[in-house]
Amino acid sequence: MKIANIQQESVSVKIADAGMQATVEPAVLSPRAVSSSDLPARQVDLSGISQSLVTLAPSGAELNPKQQVMAEQFRLLRSRVKGLSKDFQLRTILITSTLSGEGKTTVAANLAGSLSCVEGMRVLLVDFDLRRPSLHSVFGVTPDRRQPSWLADEVPWKRAIYQVNRRLDVLFGFNTLDEPDELLQSSRLEKLLDEMKAAYDVLILDSAPMMAVADTHSLLPLVDCSLFILNADSTPIHGAREALAMMQDKVAGCVVNRVDHLKSEDYYRNSGYGYGYGSKRKES
Repeated sequence: MKIANIQQESVSVKIADAGMQATVEPAVLSPRAVSSSDLPARQVDLSGISQSLVTLAPSGAELNPKQQVMAEQFRLLRSRVKGLSKDFQLRTILITSTLSGEGKTTVAANLAGSLSCVEGMRVLLVDFDLRRPSLHSVFGVTPDRRQPSWLADEVPWKRAIYQVNRRLDVLFGFNTLDEPDELLQSSRLEKLLDEMKAAYDVLILDSAPMMAVADTHSLLPLVDCSLFILNADSTPIHGAREALAMMQDKVAGCVVNRVDHLKSEDYYRNSGYGYGYGSKRKES
């Protein structure tokens, strides 16, 4: 199994050695042209995003040392995910975890933001946590409870899109579904994903935790691969093993969150970059 180590403010990725650039990279897939006519009207105000959403920090924003390390490591995660296209068709990536509060939404948003820096690639980030949607809070978007729900089929999903930049769009959940199984067990779910794949190069799905509800089990057969998020401080090992067994061959890698100290921090500190922090390395 390929392994990636991530934490909220200091991040380390360990999969395979691969080159990484901080600038815009060429796409892995054959990207479709982006024209101004097919961009959604609603814009996300990047000045209101969470400080943890480092890959989409507004132009000119100063990141503190911990955020700089985090942003660099998410670029490395992007390179690793692009490398996975050799084993998986890189079109639909599901992000899940064992339990809630393990950082899956933060990882999903930062990965989507980093992938949107790939030249020509169009990315759609979707909140598929049907019972506790929270993606809007990371982007600083206030939910309008009166807004028709694309999940409940009250409005076409294309009319619910928010634009982050020219290559990244987001579908927020806002409202929970009273009967999630009506969507998850219907043919409409597969049709929705097919329509989204026809319009975008990559879909990132922020789903519910594996051990909390059964919702994500319905999504797994419809995606190409998944990334599994673990919290180094709190994820129960037996729960993680059970969740991984349920996902079987859909797991492309694991992202370990909130690791106290990373070897990369020593590198930055010793190289004079000023990124070093943390007192002790946490052994697992």
